Amino acid sequence: MSHILIAGLGDLGRGLAQALLADGHRISAIRRGEGAPAGVELYRQDLFEGAVMLPPDPVDLVVIIMTPSEYSEAGYLRAYVRAPLNLLDALVARQPLPPVLFVSSTAVFGDLQGDVDETTPPRPVRYNGQVMLAAEEEISVRALATMVRFSGIYGPGRQRLLRKVEKIARGEDTLPVASWSNRIHRDDCVGLLRELARRWLDGEVVPPLVVGTDQCPACNHEVYRWLAEQRGLSLPAAGGEPSGKRLHSRFIEGGGYRLRYPDFQAGYRPLLND
Repeated sequence: MSHILIAGLGDLGRGLAQALLADGHRISAIRRGEGAPAGVELYRQDLFEGAVMLPPDPVDLVVIIMTPSEYSEAGYLRAYVRAPLNLLDALVARQPLPPVLFVSSTAVFGDLQGDVDETTPPRPVRYNGQVMLAAEEEISVRALATMVRFSGIYGPGRQRLLRKVEKIARGEDTLPVASWSNRIHRDDCVGLLRELARRWLDGEVVPPLVVGTDQCPACNHEVYRWLAEQRGLSLPAAGGEPSGKRLHSRFIEGGGYRLRYPDFQAGYRPLLND
């Protein structure tokens, strides 16, 4: 049994905690709010305020899954740079730093066009991608780490796209310009993190960077049209070639993780009746 510390216990953090508990590991967690899955040792705190509370005994792996309290550059800096570094500084004062899994974002790729994967140099143009890239760099110089850059996450409770399709069908919103849509199901985010955690704990070779995406980029118009058809709705005619980046994961493509939902149709079917 290994001792894993999860910083951030939102949807992905809770799902990962439950999966790792099922694998027989001991799980400690840090979050600002109350509530944790049964069996998780919770240390409720804001990592940006005051001394960091840590479990009393050594940690074998740290997983950082932060969510900003506000969607601004200052909010991102607090959540993705200062809070994780405060945690690592407190931890290194107690023990040698264990490996770190850091949940990042494909926003670090900015407005690149065409095929993009782990070998593509990042080029963020907005504050969210710039801060995430800075966080990756700061963490990687302090500890052995794997950065997991997730594309658009969807799944239970994430109905924004379905609501947008309904609004377009009612004439309350307009169809956006054609662009590539890159997505990954919430359950596959948890599964991918679980697999990477297993590899670190088993002493296997783990890449420093993994892109988390379903390997099937699709034109957003195709996604909207399919969702509308499943709901018996119709959308305005659309045309034009999609622009933007088409994300791929060399790790997943090479057999590092088997996707439960390999494309948007497989992933959205269970959500259509929610």
